[in-house]
Amino acid sequence: MACGANGSCGCSGSSLTGYGGCNDSCPSVQIFDWLPASSKNSGRDHCDLVEVVFKGRRRKVYHNKQKIPVRAGDDIIVSAQRGLDYGQVVLAGELVHIRARQNPNYGQVLRLASSNDRSIHKENREAEKEALHAAKTTVGRRQLPIKLVDAEWQFDRKRLSIFYTSQTRVTMRPVISELCRHFKTRVEFLRLSPREESARIGGLGVCGRELCCSSWMRQIPPVSASAAKKMHFPLTSERLTGRCGQLKCCLNYELEQYMKILEEFPRKNAKVDTSNGPGRVRSMNIFSRTVRVDLNNNLIEEFDLQDITYVRKKRPPQRGRKPARKKGRSKRR
Repeated sequence: MACGANGSCGCSGSSLTGYGGCNDSCPSVQIFDWLPASSKNSGRDHCDLVEVVFKGRRRKVYHNKQKIPVRAGDDIIVSAQRGLDYGQVVLAGELVHIRARQNPNYGQVLRLASSNDRSIHKENREAEKEALHAAKTTVGRRQLPIKLVDAEWQFDRKRLSIFYTSQTRVTMRPVISELCRHFKTRVEFLRLSPREESARIGGLGVCGRELCCSSWMRQIPPVSASAAKKMHFPLTSERLTGRCGQLKCCLNYELEQYMKILEEFPRKNAKVDTSNGPGRVRSMNIFSRTVRVDLNNNLIEEFDLQDITYVRKKRPPQRGRKPARKKGRSKRR
């Protein structure tokens, strides 16, 4: 496939493609398959598993029992639910065997995609716009409180998947029945979470790079509000929310470094001595390495970390829980 960035990413014509290759947009992290034809198992000649990516960064593992010579970046035809599907190889070889879960019901790799298959795949992508418009018209006529995000045709058009988001649970049976009669095929509606919606649509973050959830992340982990509290961020700040409207995944990556740096700072409300007298810590800024101190004269001043002195208190060791008492009749003495 052609590079979506017109070769500016540097991976045009290279076999070292990452998640999704250069299909729609170039990922921020590329993966090098350094075990393409080796095996850790002496009783197995080679690993016949391949990882395939589809539209929306959807990934699945397939068996290559026919031993078709495939490598990362190749377009292939695989077996799907009641038909065929079109995808792109991400990994092939021992790395897939290490990362994949043991499952005897993997789908099968059928063949390499031909030029005719690529033309059909391109036509399906164009037809998805019309399908999404028809679905929006049907949903709008019934005034359902949902937001349609994307549509995806299976390669042989035996199934149409429509992705949506909603705040509440909505019955989609009337809409599905109408669309099934219109397209004369199987239609299914799949509900997405706000994070899954951003991962499927894609875009750029405040850092100027492609969203992590739509480029290299295999799973979308939850982000706890406790991470923002430990990093002394106000939960009401709009800077903490990403394109999905939820807390940024960056908080999970930065938490460990924040906690390591905060060990050099006094805790909040700790007693410290400054050049202007004693006081208590009000807040701190790890970037400028400064501490705001509430002095005894009801004034708040900012000092460099090296200009204050305080006593570091070690946390007391946590006591182990007492063993639970066994239920039953107590013996009388």
